[in-house]
Amino acid sequence: MLSVLKWFNVGLRALMELGIIAALGYWGYKTGESASAKILLAIGAPIIGFGFWGLVDFRKAGSLAEPLRLIQELVISGLAALAWYAAGAQTGGWALGLISIVHHVLVYLLGGTLLKR
Repeated sequence: MLSVLKWFNVGLRALMELGIIAALGYWGYKTGESASAKILLAIGAPIIGFGFWGLVDFRKAGSLAEPLRLIQELVISGLAALAWYAAGAQTGGWALGLISIVHHVLVYLLGGTLLKR
């Protein structure tokens, strides 16, 4: 049973990350005014979002590493959910937010961490 939950959580993680890419890309496309700006923002916004995600190595923060990583992931997921809403797709933000919260709760219920040791 635990193995099924772990795979379910891996699937949620993949959905969350794909949702973040889609939300930031959709926001960029809707925000751009010209065709070239739409394409640039649709590609650039997810790159910047994931660049921020990987920018900091929290493992050097000692006992604060895990809480800081959790805060970072929730902020990025929240910003992506807001991006969905700002771009005019109200339902996508709720789904992304829910997937993110369920994933993070399962990580800790299964005894895992967000950072690899």
